[in-house]
Amino acid sequence: MANFKITDKKIIPEFVGSVMKAIARRGASKTIKKLEQDPVIKKSIDNIKKIDRDLQDYITKKSKEDKEWKNRFDNTVDALKNL
Repeated sequence: MANFKITDKKIIPEFVGSVMKAIARRGASKTIKKLEQDPVIKKSIDNIKKIDRDLQDYITKKSKEDKEWKNRFDNTVDALKNL
């Protein structure tokens, strides 16, 4: 792996932001296909999907077990939607 020295710390967030914008646009299908072919990114995407499934399972299980927690969680989700 190459060693890079970052002198301008804004470069990485700008790059990530531009990649996210490209993914969000419909014309980014070529970019998405290229990213999905990269083994490192593919592994990261798989990890993100697994974490998402685990989190959804946890939220569902916790919501069934603890009604007070579910009410607080729902209120938090509503508050975030209204921002």
